[in-house]
Amino acid sequence: MKTFLIILICTMIQISVNAQNILKISDSKTSHLVCPDKVKYVQAGDYSIIQAEVVPELANMVRVKAVQPFDKSTSLTIVCADRIYSFELQYGNDAPITYPIETFDSQKAMTFSGKMMPDYVLKDLSDQVLDQHRHKFRKRKTEKDGIKIRLNSIHLKNDALFFELQITNKTNMAYDVESFNFWITDKKKAKATNVQEYQVFPQYQQNKVQRIPGEVTVREVFVIEKMTIPDQRILKIELNEKALGNTGRKLSFNLKNKDIMKAKSLR
Repeated sequence: MKTFLIILICTMIQISVNAQNILKISDSKTSHLVCPDKVKYVQAGDYSIIQAEVVPELANMVRVKAVQPFDKSTSLTIVCADRIYSFELQYGNDAPITYPIETFDSQKAMTFSGKMMPDYVLKDLSDQVLDQHRHKFRKRKTEKDGIKIRLNSIHLKNDALFFELQITNKTNMAYDVESFNFWITDKKKAKATNVQEYQVFPQYQQNKVQRIPGEVTVREVFVIEKMTIPDQRILKIELNEKALGNTGRKLSFNLKNKDIMKAKSLR
């Protein structure tokens, strides 16, 4: 029985290895992955040793090339035709020039479930938000010690809300971001004797801003599951600075339910 289990485990390991998608690439020639449809997402594991990008003139083709010879393998993920293809990239001078992607194993890309979308879909939708340059909520902002944060827009796609924030550093000193926080809390918190608040966690953050250099403005998009806010409650958006001894600048401003109800639809 013990011998049988060992053989079975070894067989399963061998099947797993054989099923793995392996690509050989070289620094002396460029390889291409040809897809049946437009490529929606490309992500390489280590861009310091490989180049991977969609060909601008041919949206269904991904070109891959090694920056330099490398020993350890790295990864590559591509999404097209609602399929996810995951590869292990290895260096080799005998790398083919063309790979038909449909000859490799894949899995179906996740569809929107009401609470979650695949990251590549959220990225595309967040790009749409940032491309629109809308400043609809001119009064939803705050400023302190040379740092200004404002809400530019709110968009809606299915059950996902996209909050676009703009942060401006008017000083010469960089602002290191410790966190962005979203809280649902009471309007009259100072007078409340039994304040109830809870934190809302975004499902996705587009640019993952960590540092805002001096005299620079950045824009960020956060995706949160759709919600409405009860009467006498608000959504507080908070920006905290990373600094020694908890001395960083903290900024916050509030949104009302009527602000969220103004969300514009994304197509």
